[in-house]
Amino acid sequence: MNIDDPYRNWPHAVLIAIDQLGNAIAGGHPVTNISARVGYFSVNAQKGKFYWQNLERIINFAFYPVDGENHCYKAWKADRQELFRIGSDLTHIFLSIIILIATPFIAVALRIAMLFEPAWKY
Repeated sequence: MNIDDPYRNWPHAVLIAIDQLGNAIAGGHPVTNISARVGYFSVNAQKGKFYWQNLERIINFAFYPVDGENHCYKAWKADRQELFRIGSDLTHIFLSIIILIATPFIAVALRIAMLFEPAWKY
């Protein structure tokens, strides 16, 4: 991590850690974040592709103000060296709950933040 990068500061690192924890709780690999996992399986899932693509739409909408289109795909490409676990049907329920609860707050927070920090825009 480059400590001079303004986006890689302490709050950002904590948010990434929380994201990775949520992914691990939902059956994913603990070093992968939710967006990268969803982006990967949205493209590569052998079954359940519709499920992953719907999660991808929700997450992409939430992060659109700062990352533009295809947030999950970009996250996957940035984490190409990571391992991706698909998880079980039960962990997919956990993943869906995490995404459905977190993304409305993320979407609102990012849209408000853009009013004060327009430089964050993609």
